Amino acid sequence: MTQLSFFAADEHVPEPTDLEGALAARGQSTLAGALAQVSVGLDAAWRADALVALLTEAGLDPVRSTAGPDGRCTVSTARTADLVPVVRRWRRGAVTAVPDGWTPSAGALRVWFITAGRITAAGAVDLGIDAGVEQHAPRRAALVEALARAGIRTTYVGPRGDGPLLRLGTARARARLAQTLGAAPPGVPPEVWPR
Repeated sequence: MTQLSFFAADEHVPEPTDLEGALAARGQSTLAGALAQVSVGLDAAWRADALVALLTEAGLDPVRSTAGPDGRCTVSTARTADLVPVVRRWRRGAVTAVPDGWTPSAGALRVWFITAGRITAAGAVDLGIDAGVEQHAPRRAALVEALARAGIRTTYVGPRGDGPLLRLGTARARARLAQTLGAAPPGVPPEVWPR
């Protein structure tokens, strides 16, 4: 029997703070005066479709680049004042940094999985993180701690193990994530979404 989650994303209306999940993963941000933007490179059409739908619902006017021959593309928000607090919170100077005490919301976890999550052949769930964290152990530790605060235990996997990423290897962690994420967005292949 699973405990109901107060954080499940099923009934969540997307909002700008959900993009903290993209910044935790591999997203990039720009801040120029009173406007900010978040962009993320994606490796599959289903990711781009789901993120564009989510950003549209959040009123963030997404722009999707043309996919290359390998299917990769970039999805960006419009430059908007709505993202300034999010981007400022995730910055230390010009560097992306995890805010002190950050606990990912259901919406942020949903964006994180959409942009950089996968289910391995062995049944583990991986949450991709920026390659820059390999040289920045405090950021990596802050992401592990943030997920632990959300009730999701992870193990760091470095580049030699197909990372950098955070792996949910236990059934309990995978169940907690699946419960928090809720149902797959429309059009997402069921085999790529945690259940």
